[in-house]
Amino acid sequence: MLNRKVNILSKYKQISVIILLCIFGNTARAQEDVINAGFVLHKMAVAEQFAYVSGVVEGLAYARFLRDKPNEDGMKCIYDWYYADSDRQWARIETVFSAHLEKPVGVLLHVLIKKKCGA
Repeated sequence: MLNRKVNILSKYKQISVIILLCIFGNTARAQEDVINAGFVLHKMAVAEQFAYVSGVVEGLAYARFLRDKPNEDGMKCIYDWYYADSDRQWARIETVFSAHLEKPVGVLLHVLIKKKCGA
């Protein structure tokens, strides 16, 4: 029984080490460059851009849900804004990012979303 508990504990330690290595590996890269609109447009591959921006949109949608719960209208509005006509939205996002290269991605997306879905 004790042996099994030790094995489970060591598995959690292994997972913790892996997570810490991922965090430190990513922070080393983040220290090299600030992740702003310019970084996303000019230093990320297209797949990375989409993943990063989608993550920010997911975070904004979830934050909206937490603020408005149990009402999901604001969260659904954000999802619809981003995913319903993604080609048009992506072109709009790139235009705004290009005009404000030094600004944080989350701030720029919040401004765009606020126009459609309110604060």
